[in-house]
Amino acid sequence: MYIMMIYYSGIGCKKDEIHTEQEFLNIMKTHFMWKNWNKEISWPAQLQFKDWVLPDDFIFFTLDDWIEYSGANRLSEDEYKKRKKN
Repeated sequence: MYIMMIYYSGIGCKKDEIHTEQEFLNIMKTHFMWKNWNKEISWPAQLQFKDWVLPDDFIFFTLDDWIEYSGANRLSEDEYKKRKKN
């Protein structure tokens, strides 16, 4: 049985950049929910969330929201196996 894996290469990622759902959510919680938004740099992909009240609205984020927000990708079983070989 394949467990969904997430490819994320941003802030706080593991060295191989492949994470379980829980590992990915823990990274998002650690590095983004508690971020000092007045002093940190943001990137263009975050602009679609400009009408959200961040970081307060992070509590409403789903896994899909976090994936979209961070630029991460779900890995199919074949993609996962291919990346693990490299």
